[in-house]
Amino acid sequence: MKKDIKYSVEVKDGYAFKGVGGLVIRTIHPEVNGSDQLGMGVVYMYPGEELPPHSHFNEEAYFILSGEGYMTVDDEEIELKKNLSVYMPAESVHYTKNTGNEPLIFICALSPAPVAK
Repeated sequence: MKKDIKYSVEVKDGYAFKGVGGLVIRTIHPEVNGSDQLGMGVVYMYPGEELPPHSHFNEEAYFILSGEGYMTVDDEEIELKKNLSVYMPAESVHYTKNTGNEPLIFICALSPAPVAK
């Protein structure tokens, strides 16, 4: 039986999730478009918002679209800025904070897709 696959999803049609901090609009996710192993969304963090230190079994990557911030991945300190990619291995401890005066907006991809609702 063929899965119900959506090959394209606009942000407005994604699944809004506000978990540990920041607003995530999931656009690629098993519950949104039928993906098997990949989750992707757009994250909006407003000035001062942070994602507290956490880890999970998923690999994760960010691509910064706009704004600025700071993050740590294990013991690595990273200044976030437009057009920067950041990789977080599975089980790494990572923390993210918007240190700027405008929204920090980035693409977040995880493999396998996250299960949190």
